[in-house]
Order: sequence, then C-alpha cells, then structure tokens
Amino acid sequence: MREAVEKVKELTGEEKFDVAVVGGSGIDIGETEVEIPYSRIPGMPQTAVPGHRGILKFIRIKNKKVLFFEGRFHYYEGRKDWEIRFIPELSAELGVKVFIPTCASGAVSRRAAESEIGVIYDHINLTGRNPLIGLIKEYGSRVFVNGKKFYDRNLVEIFLKAGLSEGIKVIPAVLAATLGPNYETFSEVRMLEILGADCVSMSTVPDVIAANFYGMKTVALTLFTNDTLQPEADHQEVLRISHERGEKLKQILKVGLSLI
Repeated sequence: MREAVEKVKELTGEEKFDVAVVGGSGIDIGETEVEIPYSRIPGMPQTAVPGHRGILKFIRIKNKKVLFFEGRFHYYEGRKDWEIRFIPELSAELGVKVFIPTCASGAVSRRAAESEIGVIYDHINLTGRNPLIGLIKEYGSRVFVNGKKFYDRNLVEIFLKAGLSEGIKVIPAVLAATLGPNYETFSEVRMLEILGADCVSMSTVPDVIAANFYGMKTVALTLFTNDTLQPEADHQEVLRISHERGEKLKQILKVGLSLI
C-alpha cells in the first residue's frame, strides 16, 4: 500500500486529499486535472466489469481536493477481501476524511421507482460477505465497527438538500446489497420490500463497511436505473440510464461537496 500511496502523490503532485468518490456503473464526474490508470498504481487490482474503466481522477471542487475512482471491485467477480478494501484503504492513507461511494441500483420501493437518485442513510447487507473478515488477527476489537453509524447524518442531510436545491427527484433511501451477479427474482424483490429496502445493488455496502473501519465519514449516492418489478433488466440498460442520469448525480456531488 505504501508504494501505491507514494505513486498517487507523485502523479498528482499533492500530499493529501479531502474527499474520495467511487464511481458506480457508467458514473463519471467530468473534467479532471490528472488521470491515472489503475495499472500505474502499484498493487492496485484491475477492473473487469463493463462501465468500470479503472481510472483514478484528481479534481478540485471549490476548495476540496477530490479523488474520483472510476471503477470499483465487486465480490461477484470472485474478488478477495483485500481487493474490496483496496480503494477505501488507499483513500484513508492519502488523508481522505469523507468517502462517497456511488452506484447504480434497482428501485424496490414505489417512492424509489418514482425518483431519480437516492442518498443512502442505511443499508441491509445480504451479500453474506464482509471485507473485514480475518482482520481481527491484526487489528483486534477495532473490527467491531458500529453499523448504526455507517452513514454520517450531517452528510446525508447536505446531499439531500443539494439534490432538492437543483430540482432533482432525490430521496433518502435504504440500500440492500446482494452478492450478484444475477438480478433479483420477483419473490426476492417482494422480500426486499418487506425488509424495508428502497433499492438494491451488488456493491457499495462493502465499500461503506471498509471506509468506516479506516476512519472516514461516509455517505453514499445511488442512481435508480430500473424498476425491479419490471420483467426486463440487463447491464446495458443499467449503463444507459446511468449515463442519462449521471449529470444529475454530478450536480448533487458538486453542490454537496461545496457545502461540506
């Protein structure tokens, strides 16, 4: 990890950063000062999913130094826990205080289906996986992070207000995470709604767990890309809607980051 940290500092010309954003499927942040392919960062895994380019971007938003990871790693790819932790750990080592994963998700609740973007304030981890497994040997009781504090309430409020101020259909949302890579059955969708989920994704929750472990404040944003009660769903459609609504997510990010 030390070599990765030093390489990012060298290529950006910066010693510390304020915020890290992780881009979900097809999600981008726009203009950047520096772009670094993941392949140039020592020890960093390489992306393998369409819509995840594998580029680290450096951008300034107001007075914030922001790292944007265009592409993440998913358990359904067969990834190891250390690969899932890599982006949060690298961010923390680079001085990041606020960590913001984004993702595409399927709308479960009717209020999500009628909206465009969700600000995640809680989650349900149904992946059966946790990126902190095994770390107790090295870190002891530090691995027992408090799930009730995963999402910073102040950040949730800031990004909700940012969306509303821009006239975007945004709601506070509970995200359910499944392992994937298949989309949900009708019975699974009904189960998720009974459990209280507004939306469902195959990512983000492991990022949030790891980010909290590494001491960063966290909020997550999601694009609702499909209605899970509709019979048709495929990755290309998710990417298409992500591109269509991505500009609105970018607006929320820029306005919200200027208020932090």
